[in-house]
Order: sequence, then C-alpha cells, then structure tokens
Amino acid sequence: MKTYPTLRILLVEDDNAIANVIAIAMQGLGVAYQLDQVISAEDALDLWAHKPYDLLLTDYNLRGMNGLSIVTQLRQQGEQVPMVLFTAYDTPQLRRAAEAAGVSRFVTKPFLIEDFVVMARNLLPLAVNEVGTAPLPPA
Repeated sequence: MKTYPTLRILLVEDDNAIANVIAIAMQGLGVAYQLDQVISAEDALDLWAHKPYDLLLTDYNLRGMNGLSIVTQLRQQGEQVPMVLFTAYDTPQLRRAAEAAGVSRFVTKPFLIEDFVVMARNLLPLAVNEVGTAPLPPA
C-alpha cells in the first residue's frame, strides 16, 4: 500500500468561532493532515518561513496585514501551493486584486462548511485526492 506524507494546512482567521468551525469540519477531509491556526498575517508568514505548507486558507479581514497580503508575499517568494481567500467583503475590486495576487479560490462568507471542505480537498495534490476517495468518517 502506498503511503503519502501528512499534508500541512495553514488556517489564518482571527475569529475563534469561525476558526473552530473550519478546524472541526476539516476533519472530513479523509486524509492525514496537520492544521496550524494563527490569527494574524504576520504569524502566518513567520510559520511559513520555518516550514512551508501544502494549502493556505486565509480570511481577508485580519488585524494588521490582510489575508491578501499573505498571498501576495508568498507568491512573490515563488510559492505555488493553492491559496484560498475567504471574506465577507465581496467587491469587484477585491476579486480583481485577489485574482492578480494569485488566489486559487475566492470564497464569500457566509459559506456552506461542507462546500468549503470539498473545495479544500479538490485543491490538494492529486495523489492525496486518490487516497481521499474512501468514504468519509461519520460526522
């Protein structure tokens, strides 16, 4: 049986209630992963500098730098992993800026958490998706 490394996912969200809902829902990925949670863009960039991640999930509206700044800086450093920006502030200007920065998916709040997990799974490396086709554990 082929084994795959544990995926590293970084969640950047300064609202603990939303972060906890996402963290619990991510258990439905059906693959081995490590989820690190931080509340600021600065903390996210610091963690990333020590060991890069396989997927970034970030809110736009954060204290200090915003989530789009994280994506912009990581893309400028050559990072090619999927990056998701979620926000309650859906404007054409922000969508254009997100696209220009290299955001993989732009998700507006409120969103269905089940759809969010499916979207995250679909962004993960193909080999992991092959493993992840097994039935999900009961919720």
